[in-house]
Amino acid sequence: MKNKENITSENHEQEHVSSYSELFGTWAALIILTGMTVFISISGANLRTLTIATALLIASVKALVVGFYFMHLKFETRLYRIMIIIVMALFTFFLIMVILDYLTR
Repeated sequence: MKNKENITSENHEQEHVSSYSELFGTWAALIILTGMTVFISISGANLRTLTIATALLIASVKALVVGFYFMHLKFETRLYRIMIIIVMALFTFFLIMVILDYLTR
């Protein structure tokens, strides 16, 4: 019986348990970011492109927070972090290109 337990524990990585303070901090950050999004949308400022870009930036930060803490990406290997950085860089590039296209019309 012990031999089977050793085999299964060797094949699986260690479980990651988040503390209540870490989960509460993540929840608080998401609530603050959501409040910022709502404030930007109802503030009445006529910023057009800047408002959309800011909302997308806040949404990206919220996605990263969810990914790192709730999907446990902060405990994964370096490869996943590099892939996330590449995806975020491409998203930023495309966002800038869309904004420039919109401004030049």
